[in-house]
Amino acid sequence: MKRVIAFFAAVVAVAAITSFCTLRWAPPPPVASADVHAWLHKELRVTAEQHKALEPIEVRFAGKERALRGQMRAANRELAAALARGNGNSPEVSAAVEKIHHFMGELQKASLEHLFEMRTVLSSEQGDRLLQLAKKALEESP
Repeated sequence: MKRVIAFFAAVVAVAAITSFCTLRWAPPPPVASADVHAWLHKELRVTAEQHKALEPIEVRFAGKERALRGQMRAANRELAAALARGNGNSPEVSAAVEKIHHFMGELQKASLEHLFEMRTVLSSEQGDRLLQLAKKALEESP
């Protein structure tokens, strides 16, 4: 009986330590795109008029981003299927990797277009701040 209690106490202790370590050192969950935009609008002190002008720009970008991310997920599934067939150097694997890179590049281009389209609505100070924030995000990204 003592062994059973000791075993369960050990399991509880390991679970507690694991939970602590996970909460302490695990990276935070990714921030949703809408949260980033809300933070950005606050950071730039976007006026109500600017917010209204930015809305269709945000909607267009959200559609492009959603489509490109969907295409990347599909390309990732193609890569997974090619890898499952067992040959890492196959033309099928290379094609899937190239497709993923293509969509990643298209998303990067769309993001830059979006950034500069937003600048057309912002004051020059806000636009400069937007570019500073983008530069910082790119420098700090993994």
